[in-house]
Amino acid sequence: MASRTPSTRNLFIAGAVAGALLLGGGVYFAAMKPAESQVMPAMAKLPASASGSASASASASATAAPRAAVNVAPSASAEVQHLRSKEQAAAALMALPELQAWSAIVEKNSGGKSHGALIEYDPAPRKLNGKNYWQFSFVENSSDAAQRWESFLVSSSDEEILVEDASTDEVISLARWRREKHPAKRTSIDG
Repeated sequence: MASRTPSTRNLFIAGAVAGALLLGGGVYFAAMKPAESQVMPAMAKLPASASGSASASASASATAAPRAAVNVAPSASAEVQHLRSKEQAAAALMALPELQAWSAIVEKNSGGKSHGALIEYDPAPRKLNGKNYWQFSFVENSSDAAQRWESFLVSSSDEEILVEDASTDEVISLARWRREKHPAKRTSIDG
């Protein structure tokens, strides 16, 4: 009688299929937008009278999605509205050509033992001139330490990125930082 134990080949194929499914699911969930970011644009389009009782009865024939947005609008307006999530702010910061170049320099100079990374140095947004900013530092991250190269403030409400100048202890614009500090020429933590 023939044995019914699975062959090594069949086990390998089953493992590869399971791994591919897990990887695909991980990529799918990582690419999904948070629910808050899906609701915010709809709320921005609502008229100012959308929270009134007269408009609520007039919109009774509207679809369920606008009604859900109307119900969420009052609580969202009471909180600080972040049009750019912390993750989006970090991605925008890492998209800067200077930080991409620094990451490559860190990897090259260390032989792959260190990496450029962003760390959030305060989870609470910093309020500056009436706007909220996510707070990040670009660091050289090795197995035994993380050394700060530069600190940034990324606006949660628009595309603005500011730089915290450690030498003068002031916050400067990205354009001024590029003009005065020449970050593209930087090749190490010391400048």
